Amino acid sequence: MQLFNKIFRKNKASIGITAISFTSEGIALAISQYTINQKLKLIHCEFIHTNNKQLSLQQITETHHLKGYDCHLVLAPNDYRLITIEPPAVTEKEMPEAIRWKISDLVEFHIDDAIIDHYPLPISERVNTEKKMEVVATPKSTIQPLIDLCTSCDLHVKIIDIQETSLRNLASLLPENKTGIAVLHLQKNTGQIIIEKKGLIHLSRKLAMGFDRLGFTDSFMSDGQIELERNSLALDIQRSFDYIESYYNLPPISELAVIPVIKNTQGILDFLNNNHGITSRIMDLSAMIDSDILLNDSTQSLCAPVIGATLRKTGDSK
Repeated sequence: MQLFNKIFRKNKASIGITAISFTSEGIALAISQYTINQKLKLIHCEFIHTNNKQLSLQQITETHHLKGYDCHLVLAPNDYRLITIEPPAVTEKEMPEAIRWKISDLVEFHIDDAIIDHYPLPISERVNTEKKMEVVATPKSTIQPLIDLCTSCDLHVKIIDIQETSLRNLASLLPENKTGIAVLHLQKNTGQIIIEKKGLIHLSRKLAMGFDRLGFTDSFMSDGQIELERNSLALDIQRSFDYIESYYNLPPISELAVIPVIKNTQGILDFLNNNHGITSRIMDLSAMIDSDILLNDSTQSLCAPVIGATLRKTGDSK
């Protein structure tokens, strides 16, 4: 998927990729540099808590000399919609307009303000199953200020990415990539489950909860509310597993890789393993990617999508 990158002109070869994501709490940053054999190596990663994104981004650019890097902008979960549809029966040339018409009643913003891209979902091995595609839709009024902010700080935006495809880049590094693997990424107030196989996303599900509502860190909720949230998370995971097995006619997904949360990731694993029989393990990014820097649990939790985004070369098509 070349999400929106066709709107950006090509410049001279870069020395690496910097990925940026703007959230309500600050800026997630990851920087990867090309090695002598053109592989990408993570050289810096941090989350900057800030209320002044313009000033902070300018300081980041100057401190890390990012003018020579391609910039990949990773949208925050609330900045876009993912909609699964059957592909319209039209030519490739007619596809963008047909998709726009088909989703016009499914988005909360005016369709004339929408920037839209799409990618096909894998074809099911089950007989007589309809093809499906994933449509990404976001208001231009949401994206343009983010692009303008990057441009004002001398960052050369080449690709706009989303959480799911960035996490897919990380999941594809796992040994289960060949047979299929589920990944859970929980942020403070939101989360995602993706299931991928051989680099292809088979399912992505946004969660209306984050680790803040699960009671494994300091919580403001009652024990009863926490139990409901935990059981809801386990149900979403199990439903995702069941869907993959049923729709794609694939062998059951046997394991869930959990990207660390700020603290007490083990509590989440114990709950899923012991209470719901969902085989889970920590997905330690430090052990998976080429880097000489230490990635603690907090950094991995806040920056996993931008780390994944820096592993995707600008010329890649998906």
